[in-house]
Amino acid sequence: MEQYFVKETIEEDKFVINDLESYKHIVKVLRHKVGDVVYLVDNTESLFKATVTEIDNDNSNLTVAIEKDNRSTTELPIGVTIACSLSKKDKVEWITQKATELGAKKIIFFNSKYSIMHWKNNVVEKKLVRLQEIAKNAAQQSKRRIIPEVVYLDKLDKLVDMKEDTNLIAYEESAKKGEISLLAQTLQKEPKSIMCTFGPEGGFAPDEVDFLNQQEFLSVGLGPRIMRAETAPMYFLSVLSYKYELTVK
Repeated sequence: MEQYFVKETIEEDKFVINDLESYKHIVKVLRHKVGDVVYLVDNTESLFKATVTEIDNDNSNLTVAIEKDNRSTTELPIGVTIACSLSKKDKVEWITQKATELGAKKIIFFNSKYSIMHWKNNVVEKKLVRLQEIAKNAAQQSKRRIIPEVVYLDKLDKLVDMKEDTNLIAYEESAKKGEISLLAQTLQKEPKSIMCTFGPEGGFAPDEVDFLNQQEFLSVGLGPRIMRAETAPMYFLSVLSYKYELTVK
């Protein structure tokens, strides 16, 4: 089941896919022909079965017959934001891809004191375009109904302006001290939305944790083991999936 996102609202029983990237992938890469089926998600997060009825190579588009697909959404029942301090290029891209596959609704990267990577102002837009494309491709591959938004903040304190219903810090010192229950207790309350913040390879500076704690970010441990910067957010998202999607209530 190949899936593509379209920016429009699909309201008719016939639709023209005129996005050049989607056209190339469907027609040139996968060599689909008239009668073949793909799936489309429109801007209302609705899923449609799309049967190819016409391919216009001159104008790089294709026409499809539309049928609404009423299967259940693949989105987590809780809105999840992960906020990660900047890491090396390949790790940032890996985090974006895997966090999308695991259900994050928003992915934030930010500067912190111990970040080993810093983005110059003149490269931010280019990097975000690249990361947003990675998120789109991962969302299509994993059959998501939305493409997560990728955001960059040049200062950690700007996280305060993006707070969710519940806000956490994955703090290794909490894990070292044996704290294992605060995350579970928080998830028992079933918040509508949640943000978890993750430090860089060198961890958060103590004053950064103090600042976020003062802004009602709760420090939590993620089990007894200390994880890499790119592993911790995946662990967190997996915990949420188990809690809200796989556990029988």
